[in-house]
Amino acid sequence: MTELVRIVYISRADFRPTTAEDGVDANVAQILAVSRRNNHHSGVVGMLHYGDGCFFQCLEGERSKIAALYRRLRRDGRHHDLKLLVHEPIRRLSFPDWSMKFIPTDDHVRGLLDEHGFSEFDPYRFDHHLVERMLKLMQGSADPTHDDPVFTPSAPARSTTFAHEPPTQAGGPAPSGRWPLIISLLALSLSVLSLLLAIGRSGT
Repeated sequence: MTELVRIVYISRADFRPTTAEDGVDANVAQILAVSRRNNHHSGVVGMLHYGDGCFFQCLEGERSKIAALYRRLRRDGRHHDLKLLVHEPIRRLSFPDWSMKFIPTDDHVRGLLDEHGFSEFDPYRFDHHLVERMLKLMQGSADPTHDDPVFTPSAPARSTTFAHEPPTQAGGPAPSGRWPLIISLLALSLSVLSLLLAIGRSGT
């Protein structure tokens, strides 16, 4: 029987915040696009909140896959001070339809912080009760990026990743965006070759 686990970890971002037109930090948007595609293929589900330079993420899935993913997260250079808040077995996935759900800093999050006397999002000061409250809030909140094609698993991979995908190695397969150009060049080469053969036949 497959053993499922849940982990919740927090970390501090090392990148400079960059707010896009849709209100989602460009670095976080990049993380979401890659995570959703890779988690979808591996069967891992997750929820992510980013606020005031801190990440709060919940991941669920098979024990071996979650362990391997967390090891990669610890090596990622775009965040530091990783701290594991929860690591527990579960009977079933809590949010099976979300390869990576994103929760923005909305009125619900601000209300929870105000209720506990927080002027900013600082999960390093959360106790067990507040961690549970945050998880329930994330499960019940809407994801504003859900229907945006930029954040879907089919979105093209970006040049940098957030531990969920290793960078493309030199000499590896060409990115999917280059295939139309390669096919066009091959077709042009065949056309030129056919023309040269035709000219050669007519000259004999």
